[in-house]
Amino acid sequence: MTVFFLTLAVLAVGIAAMSLAVILRKNNSFSKFSVGHNTHMRERDIRCPKEEEKTLHKKDKHGYCSHCGKA
Repeated sequence: MTVFFLTLAVLAVGIAAMSLAVILRKNNSFSKFSVGHNTHMRERDIRCPKEEEKTLHKKDKHGYCSHCGKA
């Protein structure tokens, strides 16, 4: 039973610490987690999976797939 209360206390302290970190954040904004909106990801040429799929399946002027060169 003491292990249960000890675990509950550790979880409560952790949740309280994370809540305070969110409440007391100075600039009141979170970093961009979406790949399409993150500037650091764009600098490394990492794109959103949807955007990458669109470019891979985009047809060129002859009607061929840009990735494999087949129709």
